[in-house]
Amino acid sequence: MGVGPISDVERYDFQRLERAVGALVESHQRTLEENQLLRRELAEKNGHIGGLEEQLLDANQRRQDVGKRVDELIAQIDQLDAQLGSLEE
Repeated sequence: MGVGPISDVERYDFQRLERAVGALVESHQRTLEENQLLRRELAEKNGHIGGLEEQLLDANQRRQDVGKRVDELIAQIDQLDAQLGSLEE
């Protein structure tokens, strides 16, 4: 087994290996690009979720404010009702 010229079998194996490595490099590059795209989409969706959460907090605060105002108005109506009731007596 001396060192001699590269046989056709060895040359074929190197070509096959080169094609396989090339395919892996392309696949890796596509995966990196897809990963980057998914990260951008995730960041956009997280931003959208943050905006919706802020809107929800604002809506809840308004609901509480309206509830307090309604309670105040009901208390005023009750007070006026009681005043009218005492005037009628």
